[in-house]
Amino acid sequence: MFKSDLIISEPNKPLINKIIVALLYAGLFSYVMYLYRYKDLLNHPEKWTIIIYLVILFLILFFSSFMSIASHSIHLNFKNNKIQHQFRVGLFNYKEVWQDLVDLKYISVFKTGSYFQINMWYQKNEILNLMTLDDSEKAMENGFLISEKLDIDLLDARKAGYHRWVNKKVYKETNKVVYSD
Repeated sequence: MFKSDLIISEPNKPLINKIIVALLYAGLFSYVMYLYRYKDLLNHPEKWTIIIYLVILFLILFFSSFMSIASHSIHLNFKNNKIQHQFRVGLFNYKEVWQDLVDLKYISVFKTGSYFQINMWYQKNEILNLMTLDDSEKAMENGFLISEKLDIDLLDARKAGYHRWVNKKVYKETNKVVYSD
């Protein structure tokens, strides 16, 4: 079977998120400049306490705002059975090291609210959410594609309390969901 890579990217974050975060950082930077310039921060008797508080405030702002502006993508390399996560903020990219996909169990497609999630189960009940779609058939199609590339089973859990294994051979030939017994 032909093996290729799959990159799953989440959509870009709304512009308003970036504007709000930029205003928060600008406010923090302006406050630091105010302390430095008008309150003589370098000669203040408690300058280290103030600096520690500013660093803590910056870290809180960074960790609370990062996911509201960062775009996440998952790169699956089927040929080598590896995965890599990447985060993008504007021009800046952070790529994790490639990790081996070991002890893969199965791919599941299930309904959460009005959406369908495609999850990869591995090791001892570890779950990686690969994507969320609003169309049941597209979710099953993408779940099948990934399970086929990884050569693992596919679980249809689109109906609550009704989880069944999909016969991938029949699905591949007819594009219809038939369950294995």
